[in-house]
Amino acid sequence: MMNSLNQLRENNPLVICYTNDVVKNFTANGLLSLGASPAMSEAPEEAMDMLTYANALLINIGTLTKAREIDILKIAKTANQIGTPIVFDPVAVGASQYRKDFCATFLKEIDVAVIKGNASELLALMDADTTMKGTDSDQDLDAITIAKNAYKQFDTAIAITGETDIVIQDNKMYKLSNGSPLLAKVTGAGCLLGAVIASFLNQDKKVTVDMLIDAISIYNIASEQAEQNSKNNGPGSFMMELLNALYHIQYDDYLTLSNRQEV
Repeated sequence: MMNSLNQLRENNPLVICYTNDVVKNFTANGLLSLGASPAMSEAPEEAMDMLTYANALLINIGTLTKAREIDILKIAKTANQIGTPIVFDPVAVGASQYRKDFCATFLKEIDVAVIKGNASELLALMDADTTMKGTDSDQDLDAITIAKNAYKQFDTAIAITGETDIVIQDNKMYKLSNGSPLLAKVTGAGCLLGAVIASFLNQDKKVTVDMLIDAISIYNIASEQAEQNSKNNGPGSFMMELLNALYHIQYDDYLTLSNRQEV
């Protein structure tokens, strides 16, 4: 059987990205480098056409506005009708009441396949009283407990990103320990990961914990290679090298370098 990365590169899955203004270009380039086909479609009028052929839909609320709320809900409802899986990235949900209210509405009205965020974002989704500073997460939050509680509350696959990442689905939970600290110095690195996760999903198959492990580990190992190849030149070089690494990474790199443990 073909491995997930080679399959992705052979099929060039269409991934519809409704993402934020800061990261559109980087997200599209990252997916192309990896082997997926991004479409940055934001018009509900074409959602039916676009989503019918798409592997997945990414919804990222980074630059949310009143007008966008309506479009996001329309597009996501269309995805639910068709059966296109949704990856939901509630960026900085704890930073404002406005974001919290929208996310609560969204998760009430829409079936999502994966919720991806850092520990404080997931905490804010579950608990209306959490406040946070922008997109930064609190290092001290117990990501494992938060993942378990989020999985219970939302009854869907959860990916918590941070220095180590936690994924949970089908009552299986893994801690993933690959990645580069430089990811935190580049805007859009986390947002691109949401799109990469979407690239590994499939309309016909239920989300498995292995899909999440493959997507996150391959991305994070690519970031380690990018850090080496940017030779301490800083975030600018790292950003370019990350695109190169996503293009070059092989499934064997993942098998050799993946650092994960069941928890």
